Amino acid sequence: MGTSGSRSRRWNRGFGVSGASECSGPGMHCGVRADGAAAPPGEASRRLSASGRGAIERMFKMSSMRRIVERAHHLIVGPRLHYLHRFRRIHGRDPILDPPIEPFDKIAYLVLRSDLSSISHLADKHLVRDFVRARVGESFLAPMLGVYDRFDQIDHGSLPKSFVIKCTHGCRWNERVEDRDAVDWRRLGRRLERWRRRDYSRVWGESLYRGLVGRLMVEPWIGGPGGDLHDVKIFVDGGRPRGGIVHLADPTAQCTGYDVSGNVVVPAEAGADPPPHPAYERCIEIATVLGASLPAVRVDMLVHENRICVGELTFLSGAGLNLRVPAAVYTRDFDPRGFDRRPILQG
Repeated sequence: MGTSGSRSRRWNRGFGVSGASECSGPGMHCGVRADGAAAPPGEASRRLSASGRGAIERMFKMSSMRRIVERAHHLIVGPRLHYLHRFRRIHGRDPILDPPIEPFDKIAYLVLRSDLSSISHLADKHLVRDFVRARVGESFLAPMLGVYDRFDQIDHGSLPKSFVIKCTHGCRWNERVEDRDAVDWRRLGRRLERWRRRDYSRVWGESLYRGLVGRLMVEPWIGGPGGDLHDVKIFVDGGRPRGGIVHLADPTAQCTGYDVSGNVVVPAEAGADPPPHPAYERCIEIATVLGASLPAVRVDMLVHENRICVGELTFLSGAGLNLRVPAAVYTRDFDPRGFDRRPILQG
């Protein structure tokens, strides 16, 4: 959330070199100019820092260019063909849908063929709270500071130092604010308003998000920056829990998958696999209750100091565009054609 100045300082720390590393750089060799004169103290470091910043800037420009190309392709061919293009790029083939067998094929079936619009309220991060409240109670909901139609309605001064702002109608449209007084509110508002105005159902053509109205929901940052916060995602299929993945919210990439008994079935990509969180068994119980009336669902929860907060229900894990999620062990018996039943939500 820092300003351009703070980003510049991060670049300096990452690429500013001292000591032996100063023996390189344009026009330099071991702290000596090409003309043989001694380099002024720190000049090599400054040049390398500038070079490093230039490399990072070029990288960002390339990344921005890729995003522009992706967006143009999306606008030209439409969500469905864009999704198929991305699927082929990741998996090296078209999705197999008759019948779908691999986990990512099963999710692709839901994206490309199923009409999930009748349960779109369960994909809305605010509306789903009523569903959770009715089945497991208010105590399993995360505290909420407010829900707003526009960013400019948020009273900045009334917020705690650390908090989270989420768009209610999409995926990954969230911002964690570590310090209310240090954040660039104008920049934050532009980003969130850009997301809020978008129709997430047009990203991949997912019917689950069709008709949802974008709003902004503000919650406390549970545990705060660097807190002992665990993200627990439990898969339920046909009313039966299949296990789940657990990771520390920071870093989000470090995760381990367990079966219902807590045995490791999806090892972490790096590092050791710790035993499941002490609240893992209770998370399975809660997820089983919430998933009982649905063909299949992933229940996403946050656990801090043994308090469990249900955050959202996920039906399209990774949109079928992820090589690790959902793992085959959680989708072995899952038949996405179960979502063809009417009504989808029963009981």
